[in-house]
Amino acid sequence: MRHIFLSALLFVAVLGAHVEAYAETNIAVVDVQRLLTESKAAKSIYTQRQANREAFLDKISHQEQILRDEEKELVAEQKKLSAEDFGKKRQSYEKKILEARRMAQTHKRKIEEASKKAMDTLRDQLYLTVQSIADEKGYDLVISSRDVIAGAKSLDITEETLQRMNKNVSDIKLDIAPD
Repeated sequence: MRHIFLSALLFVAVLGAHVEAYAETNIAVVDVQRLLTESKAAKSIYTQRQANREAFLDKISHQEQILRDEEKELVAEQKKLSAEDFGKKRQSYEKKILEARRMAQTHKRKIEEASKKAMDTLRDQLYLTVQSIADEKGYDLVISSRDVIAGAKSLDITEETLQRMNKNVSDIKLDIAPD
């Protein structure tokens, strides 16, 4: 009986220590996804990406028109050329098509790589900003709002983080390697 009483007393003491530790923990919540889409730097990355995409689509459209014109020319010349000459011209045309596809795929990959690098830089800035706020305000733990089911609005530091991020970094360059 005494053994059970001591075990229960020890359990209550340990439980009490854990409850006390939880009561002393300062927690904050931040909406990471909102910061990665609404910050000035995030909008800058998106704008640059869109501008680059549109410029590239214009370039591709121009190349497609040149290739369509060349195809029409090739079809028109088919009857005038020997089978061997036509085969050489057709082969040359097909190489140009393959090269255009390869160029498009390469450029798309470069845009994706540059976007990932820029977003990684933005995430690093986000984490530095959150850490700075946590240090200043004495938060022991900052968690993503995505992982919170319920909590007081007073725990949310998203707006303050957004303001600081916008102040510290409003533009992150999309560094796309040249073709």
